[in-house]
Amino acid sequence: MPVHDTARFHVASGPESLFARVRQVMDEPRELKVHAPHLRRRAAERGAPLERLDRFDPGTWELVMAEVRRDTGRFVSTTWRVVAGGDHWWVVVGLHDTIVTVIDVEEWRRGFGDRIVRDGELFDRVDRLNAGLVAAAAPARGRAAAAQGGGVSGKP
Repeated sequence: MPVHDTARFHVASGPESLFARVRQVMDEPRELKVHAPHLRRRAAERGAPLERLDRFDPGTWELVMAEVRRDTGRFVSTTWRVVAGGDHWWVVVGLHDTIVTVIDVEEWRRGFGDRIVRDGELFDRVDRLNAGLVAAAAPARGRAAAAQGGGVSGKP
């Protein structure tokens, strides 16, 4: 499987459209896959409660970061903060709802590092692309909800 060059963005520094797109795609609770050997090793080393961390809930999980492919501007993984067993965890969710890794973090840790893209050409391109994806998906969601008798969805 090819590895693509990625860039990391933080929810606090945007672009807002990227995180709106992440929330649009990750808008429902779901069971995450935990089959990757790397994840199993890391979880065992860190004492991670995978039986609690595999139940994604956007209503209780806090979005922290997203990684995007530099060549396409589309997100390929997201990092979420969740409290499980009294401990704070970052859960990195990759493609197809697969947990890539879990990291035990202190409550104060926010992820503001020097690898975070905060501006520039890539930032602007990711912003434009994801704004378009959010806008294109919004009418389709409204039509689907109306067809089910639910009216227009309030989701982004």
